[in-house]
Amino acid sequence: MFEKKITTEYYDLDWNRHVNSRTYEKFAYASRMQILKDFGYPISKMLNQEDKWISLSSKVRFLSQQFENSILTVKTALNRDKRDQLHFYHHIQDSNGIPVCNVWNVSALANSNGDFVSIDSVLTTEDKDKLFDVKLDERNPSWNTLSHNYDIPFTDMNGFWNLPTESIWKIFEEGRFLFFNEVLDLGLIKKIDTSTFFMGGEIEMIELPKPGTKVIIHSWIDSVEKIRFYFRQDIVSQDGKILVRMRDEQLFVALSTSRPRKAPKEVLEQIGKYIRSQ
Repeated sequence: MFEKKITTEYYDLDWNRHVNSRTYEKFAYASRMQILKDFGYPISKMLNQEDKWISLSSKVRFLSQQFENSILTVKTALNRDKRDQLHFYHHIQDSNGIPVCNVWNVSALANSNGDFVSIDSVLTTEDKDKLFDVKLDERNPSWNTLSHNYDIPFTDMNGFWNLPTESIWKIFEEGRFLFFNEVLDLGLIKKIDTSTFFMGGEIEMIELPKPGTKVIIHSWIDSVEKIRFYFRQDIVSQDGKILVRMRDEQLFVALSTSRPRKAPKEVLEQIGKYIRSQ
């Protein structure tokens, strides 16, 4: 188990006034890079060899809110599957040992020919409890979705000239805002004292979107329960190719108290047409 301590800053806070979800993925990514360095693959070596670090899937579960100046510890376990994909499990806790967030990530190091590099120092296992995979069902064309065009900025490109996992999270975060701004109007959030908290989700990366390209984000709702709903998004290329799929869990909360609340009828009336037909 590898450990890395990180302190949150004011600029890590989001519009809900607590640490943004993408911050935890940045912390996890920093831990992954440190582990690779410890195994003899510092980023300078990877770049000199024209290797690429490729994100394949991501999963997250949020456990407790954090604010500025929180001292967090990222504990990471790492395993390798028989395809040389690296499975990271990050457990993030606060200074009192209270769980904050769990992040799972599958990535791979590819050489200049596109073949995955075998990092022999990492244990290979077929134990399903130490490996994870994300396989989300395909969107049915009959489902009513909301679509938005989105430009992948070059400024999201990392040193490997591709998109890191955090940028994929960012696209889906933008997609949620685009969806609810259009369906609900963000002004309604204050009026009915209701917001939603991102509780966790899964992301299946079939192919990383390329920086500088245009994509389409398709958004819809899988299902709604009393105090939560499950939100789906697809990132699709201009020619209709599915690039990335996501399913996340959102909790209805009172904006004034941050406490869970039953879905207001005003919200259900507005989102009803985008709830997937069962």
